[in-house]
Amino acid sequence: MEKKDKVGLKMTVALMLLLLFFFVQGAIVVITKMEGVQSAIVRGTVIWSLVVITLAYYIIRYRGISMLGFRKVKKGTAKRVLYYSPLLLIALSPLVAGVDLEEGSAFLFANLFLTLGIGMAEEIFFRGIICNLWLKYGVIKAMLLSSVLFGMSHILNVAGGADLLATILQICFAIVYGMVFTLIFIEGNSLIPCVLMHALHDFCSFISAEGSMQSDMILGAVQFVILLAYFLYMLHQRRWEGKD
Repeated sequence: MEKKDKVGLKMTVALMLLLLFFFVQGAIVVITKMEGVQSAIVRGTVIWSLVVITLAYYIIRYRGISMLGFRKVKKGTAKRVLYYSPLLLIALSPLVAGVDLEEGSAFLFANLFLTLGIGMAEEIFFRGIICNLWLKYGVIKAMLLSSVLFGMSHILNVAGGADLLATILQICFAIVYGMVFTLIFIEGNSLIPCVLMHALHDFCSFISAEGSMQSDMILGAVQFVILLAYFLYMLHQRRWEGKD
């Protein structure tokens, strides 16, 4: 078994690399005061650069990316996780406020490019690398560690001009979201559903019309209740089957 100090070093390097690229993409748009389509394209390009570099590294060193979780989803997984319906409901819920179409279809495609990059990068690093590194020490430890780090990484949003209170709430939500994704990753033995759900969630959030503070708080509370209930269901399912 690989020693914990070596695993910790690998995790630290992976985390620092991810944070570096995310800091850079945020800093660029803040310094240059980019907005809209241009901002999404520039941010997406930086993040996709990280994804391409990471995938190329694994292909060269390990002759493939299956160890990151890019494998066929285990048969029967969709049914066992309720066909991802709670995550779909959470992801699509921001669209009740409408879609921001002021900048036309270019805005939608630019944000699709950006959010697919975010989904790929964050799932590769937090689930495919960090969670995988710690799974040998137990599912609970791997889930908590990777999810807390995933949540705390959102503090970088403050550097991008986000409100501090909103960021703290987002961190709490992201921690539970990360735990759900960890269980889905383990259940299906694949990172693909996590990437797609993650990207869909961000895409719908990015393109939704801006609502009032009150409506955003209500929506956030409903989303969190659904997410927490889904997490408890999945955790109970694993314990009931004696998997942990």
